[in-house]
Amino acid sequence: MMLSMPALISRIDDLPPAQVYLVAGPAASGKTTFSSQLASHLHAAVLSMDHYFVDEEHITVEHDEKYGAAPQWESPDAYDIQALGQNIRELLQDGETLIPQYSFVLNRRVGYQPMHLRPEQPLVIEGLYTIRCEQFFRDYVHSLVKVFVVADLDIRRARARVRDVEERGKALEVFELRRYFVELGEQRWGMMQERDADCVLEIHNDFSYDIFFGRA
Repeated sequence: MMLSMPALISRIDDLPPAQVYLVAGPAASGKTTFSSQLASHLHAAVLSMDHYFVDEEHITVEHDEKYGAAPQWESPDAYDIQALGQNIRELLQDGETLIPQYSFVLNRRVGYQPMHLRPEQPLVIEGLYTIRCEQFFRDYVHSLVKVFVVADLDIRRARARVRDVEERGKALEVFELRRYFVELGEQRWGMMQERDADCVLEIHNDFSYDIFFGRA
C-alpha cells in the first residue's frame, strides 16, 4: 500500500476548507506568521502551543555528550498536552475556555486568559507539534486540515535569533546553546510530522503572502 504524499500549496485556493487547521513545522519556519495571515483571511481564531509549555522545573533533563545535563525544551514532553486538548474541546463544544499565560522570561505559567470561538468560526492551532497532538481532540472536529510549514535552515536560524533574544528576552549565549537542541529536536520529533500532513507550505526568501492570499 502506497502512502499518499502531502500536497504542496502555493496559494490559498490550494488549501481545503476546514473547521480546524493544524499548522506545524520546525522552529522559526513561519508557522506563527502564516497562522496569523490565514486567520485574518478566514476570520478565524488562533491558538498557539506556546501557551502550553510546562514550568521549567518539570522539563525533562537528558545528558548530552557535548553540553552535559541539558533541559529538553524541544521535546513534545515540554508541553502540557492534556491542557491543550481540554482547551480545544471546550472551544469547539462551548465556544469559550481559559488558556494559560506563559512567561518566556520566567519559564513558567503566570496565569490564564479567556478565549472565545464563535459558532462556525474556524480555529487555527499552531505550534511545533500540532499534527502530532491531533489525537487529543480529533473526535471533536468535523473537518480538519494539517499544514506543515518549512523554510530554509539559514532563514530559520536568523528568525530564531530575533525571536528568542529580542522578543523573548533570552541571553545571546542561551540562544546559541539552545540552537543545538532545537535542531536536534527537529531531527528526533519535529520533521517526521511532514509525512502526516495534508499540505506543505515552503517559505523561501522570495515567498510573498500577498501573492499566496491573492492580494497582489
